[in-house]
Amino acid sequence: MTITLRAVLGVPLMTAAALALTAVPAAAATGDLAINGTTQTDPSGCYALDEGGSIIDNLTDRAVEIHSGADCGGEVLDTVAAGDDTRVTGAQSLYIP
Repeated sequence: MTITLRAVLGVPLMTAAALALTAVPAAAATGDLAINGTTQTDPSGCYALDEGGSIIDNLTDRAVEIHSGADCGGEVLDTVAAGDDTRVTGAQSLYIP
């Protein structure tokens, strides 16, 4: 049985090419996110909150997660839907994809 180089490399290369073409890059949320009056336009990632209390105004097109720990660690305590606002206490960070 003879195995050609094309047969050996063909499947992995075709698979890699297919994955590269179907991968969709992540994009930041569109809109404004205000945390205690400080506004971030088209935000993404993790933001620190004041443990004593923070006012979140989510005017983006994505929901945000409120985390118990710093650097978006710990458990998710709550979510703030797109277009909603809330006051949170006891949380240390907020994540928006």
